[in-house]
Amino acid sequence: MVANKHVFWQAFLLTIVVFGMGVLLGFFLESYRADVVQEKLLDSEISLADEQLRNRLISDFSVKCDIAQESTFAFADKIYAEARLLEQYDSANTFQDVLGILHRRYDLLRMLLWTESIKLKQGCNSTFHTVVYLYEYESEDVTTRAQQTFYSRMLGDLKNEHPEEILLIPLAVNTNLSSIDLHIQNYDVTSLPAIVIDEQNVVTGVVTLEEIEERIFSLSSSSPLP
Repeated sequence: MVANKHVFWQAFLLTIVVFGMGVLLGFFLESYRADVVQEKLLDSEISLADEQLRNRLISDFSVKCDIAQESTFAFADKIYAEARLLEQYDSANTFQDVLGILHRRYDLLRMLLWTESIKLKQGCNSTFHTVVYLYEYESEDVTTRAQQTFYSRMLGDLKNEHPEEILLIPLAVNTNLSSIDLHIQNYDVTSLPAIVIDEQNVVTGVVTLEEIEERIFSLSSSSPLP
């Protein structure tokens, strides 16, 4: 009987120690995440101001076309990588408000990037292709989420195959940003997710990587996929 009590108390103390270590580990992990999110929040403010100034310089064509294009692609890759990093924290409810603000800022950066790429292609006769992926942020529809996951992976693979030819710009369209809403009205987007290719073709629904690739690099076709 005494031995059983000792075993019980040992198990109880071990449980308390393990639980306490778990709480401490969780606390330090959440603190680390908070520091990372806060750092990204501050960095996004600098990036937004930097992109506005960079956009103005390129728009004035005081920068050579090859340098402007190289800078545009480098900036697109930078904000894409940063936004992917933030996705790791989306499941942490503690940071939802801050993450929502960060997503909106990154969408503003992407919108500026899109308008910059349009001007760059027009002013420099650039041959790269803009592929803008329009999606719904934090969609509650299971079918929409599944299709968006498929689109995201497919376009990521396509970008990896053509890193110097495709400027990939993921853009959430439900973040209450009037600049994005105004620009999207220029395109016949009836459902999400959708892909806008070179400001001419809108692709929705079921589509394969081969069909998207053909659409992007086809010089003769201009009608949207069904």
